[in-house]
Amino acid sequence: MELTKKERLSFIYQLRILEALYPDEAEYYAKNRTALEEGYTYHYDWMVEHLYDELSEEQCREVIDILDMYSEIAWGLEKLGEDDELRKHHLARFRGFDGNNETHLMAYVRYFVVDLDRFSILKHDEYPYFNSHCPMLDTYQEMLGRWREMGSPHSIGRDQIAKLLGA
Repeated sequence: MELTKKERLSFIYQLRILEALYPDEAEYYAKNRTALEEGYTYHYDWMVEHLYDELSEEQCREVIDILDMYSEIAWGLEKLGEDDELRKHHLARFRGFDGNNETHLMAYVRYFVVDLDRFSILKHDEYPYFNSHCPMLDTYQEMLGRWREMGSPHSIGRDQIAKLLGA
């Protein structure tokens, strides 16, 4: 990352303020400030390594569409009752995204479902992480394609759920 002297100075002042406001974290801020003051460009990226790259509007919309589809699956399964075999299908429950390969998507789902309190039917734990522990995006995209072919219906029945799940 390249910064102008003006940008560095601005960040240095901000870090000084953070050092004063948060004494428990002052050492962390001071180390970052020193890197900026001394011009250690290699370490600039370390200051932002915890920031994700941005998700595009298209990526966010796709995740919301997946959540919408899974919400309809969940409502449909509730109507079918506890004994229906479709409930046992490995894709019947929204698993989230892979924490290693789809981390940003997983974090977005948690933000959207937990922090924004949307799609509560998809919460299965008190504080879900939505980590599927295996890549899921391709699978969800295939399912989403089938759902869109159906016209993105609401109040889906058993046959539609089975088609979505590939059962």
